[in-house]
Amino acid sequence: MDTKVDWDQLGDALRDELQEKRELIRLLNQQTEALYRRDIMENERLEEQIRVQLRLISRRTQGREFALRQTASKFHLNGNVQSNEVVRSFSEYVRPLFEDLFSEVERLTSRMEERLRQNRGLKREISL
Repeated sequence: MDTKVDWDQLGDALRDELQEKRELIRLLNQQTEALYRRDIMENERLEEQIRVQLRLISRRTQGREFALRQTASKFHLNGNVQSNEVVRSFSEYVRPLFEDLFSEVERLTSRMEERLRQNRGLKREISL
């Protein structure tokens, strides 16, 4: 089995997802600033960008999940396997990279969800 092919596809999918989640966090930070300034026009512009970014993240997440299933299949694992089980199938020299990538996806996902909640609350608070 060519494990390089296995981890390239999954690694690319993880990096793509991370990039888009970082971009969303950047937009949410800008929105927070606009909300504090009570800049309605800027907030509306950012709302649209955030919606587009959320759709893009959804596609990237689906791409990562597909790559994970493909990789699991190449390792003869069940398609519904958890990411940590797939990571354990990689050689020891790439395993830490994937552990870090999956950990970063989880960290950014939590941060992104928290920022979305925070901004929703802020919008309600200042009635925008």
